[in-house]
Amino acid sequence: MLKYVVFGVKMQLNVHDLNNEAVAGNVSDIRVMEFLDEKGTRQEAPAVSGRMLKHWHYELMRQLILSRESSSLSLCSGCKMGEPIRPGHIEEGKLIQVARPEKDSVSSCVICDIHGYLIAQGAKEEGGEGKGGISARRTSRVMFSWLMPVLDTEFTAKQVIHTRVSQQESMAEGQGPAQMVFSKSYASGVYGFVSALDIERIGLVELNLGTGDSRAIEENERKQRAKVAIEAYRYLISGEIGASLSHAIPHAQPIEILVGYSENSPLPFPISPIYSDYIKKYKGIVPKNANILFWSQKNEGIEGVTSKSTINGIFDELLKKLE
Repeated sequence: MLKYVVFGVKMQLNVHDLNNEAVAGNVSDIRVMEFLDEKGTRQEAPAVSGRMLKHWHYELMRQLILSRESSSLSLCSGCKMGEPIRPGHIEEGKLIQVARPEKDSVSSCVICDIHGYLIAQGAKEEGGEGKGGISARRTSRVMFSWLMPVLDTEFTAKQVIHTRVSQQESMAEGQGPAQMVFSKSYASGVYGFVSALDIERIGLVELNLGTGDSRAIEENERKQRAKVAIEAYRYLISGEIGASLSHAIPHAQPIEILVGYSENSPLPFPISPIYSDYIKKYKGIVPKNANILFWSQKNEGIEGVTSKSTINGIFDELLKKLE
């Protein structure tokens, strides 16, 4: 069975609204980061936090689980509602964070298991009384880099004026419709990101390592959880990311997808697709027992790498290795 999977993705995103995080009044500006090119020269361009990518991977996992009526995979109340409060529990009609033993949290919720959680001091012990005071954390089994522009490529960003019109209040006053004007920024470019999924540690209870009670779930359950985590990447790569999907779905186009997997041990993170010759460089550091899959628009073959003619071909192989 798979133990570790890594992704290196290069994609074009046109007119995206993934990182409008600098808000001042009715103006939302785009986040711009400074970085160095391959010559060590300072550059700056729109970039997207790995927290955003991780959130959408979590959201896509949630949607996949809830859409399958026959699914045996369970979610806590917080994850089922799409809230960041996890582990979550409904008490007196209100969602609260609860302090559960790690084994209980892992066994009862796929997302708490794979995406981890932080229980801040003050969380209430489930079923207990008082103010709590228990703190705990579970490290994520899935990791993401920032979404960064591919070096030496062009990018654009533009601020656009939008308006909302309401006739309710103004009509009552006989003044016609009321108009609210606001501005948002949108960007376009060629981007790359890196991600890793540690399948071996899905369902693992860290506090119980070295004992016969270190697994909170059965092996078949672990496979099903790994499958839905891998499937979520398929939708992420399609551009199903961002806070404005109701009106600004990114015009996304995958360009290159590199996937490494191992059935024996963890793998090094991929060299980022923002660099030139990243595939050749990555081949130089992976262990001999690793497998590297690659898809590109050009459908080009690379020595020592298994080329796939479709993106589905990559996911089909990964899911087959989970059987």
